[in-house]
Amino acid sequence: MNRNDNKNDTKPMSLLSLILSVMALFVISALLFFPIREETRQILIGLDFVICTIFILQLSIDLIRSANKRLFMKKHWIDFIASVPMIEPLRFARIFHILRVILVIRSSRSLVKQILNNRKETTIASILLLLVILLTLGSSVMLFVEGHSPDANIKTGADALWWALVTISTVGYGDHFPVTTAGKIVASTIILCGVGLFGMISGLITSVITSPSKQQTLKAEQKEKQMMVLLEQQQAILQRLEKLERKMSKDIDKLHINSSSEQQKREP
Repeated sequence: MNRNDNKNDTKPMSLLSLILSVMALFVISALLFFPIREETRQILIGLDFVICTIFILQLSIDLIRSANKRLFMKKHWIDFIASVPMIEPLRFARIFHILRVILVIRSSRSLVKQILNNRKETTIASILLLLVILLTLGSSVMLFVEGHSPDANIKTGADALWWALVTISTVGYGDHFPVTTAGKIVASTIILCGVGLFGMISGLITSVITSPSKQQTLKAEQKEKQMMVLLEQQQAILQRLEKLERKMSKDIDKLHINSSSEQQKREP
């Protein structure tokens, strides 16, 4: 594994993929090996679909940005297979990705540096991770709280997931809503978190629009270096001129002294 691979596997999106891969393994293990209610199964299947969508989106972007697409597919083909939604056993292939990223993190000393140098990517990874966490907690807690009320209209896992997504996006269609006091408290928390999440998104968009690109930054750095070189050359020229001026003043003084001495000799 070369140095470029290490850099790619320690980027924020790769760390997000590591966290989501672990979450996906827990979700699939619960679906395959544990007796769970149908409502909970619907939530887990929906979360698995969201996580697979993020996986496919990340892999597609990395494939487009890759210089050697054949080598990328040769290395990550199993990740594409493991990201196919609605086929749960394939998710266990993500174990290879988890092990690869963990090994790279252990052998890399620039993890924090990679995160700090890729602040925009770190923000995107944080937004996606918070979105998955809010969907998971919001739908699960709301279904648990509202499931015991006879007047509840959030009765299935699909209803809870839809409600959580709509509430996080601060749209609020009103087709599903909490009726219990505990449910309203949970909804208030999710709404506040959703507002903060979209505040992060708007801040990211603003920074992308206003901040200079890498090419502009490189051009500015090159211009600054050229200006520094010109200033150094100018300073060197000024120093040479000062030396010439001192030398010329000394020569002029000597000429004055010689001329005065010759005049004294000529006088009787």
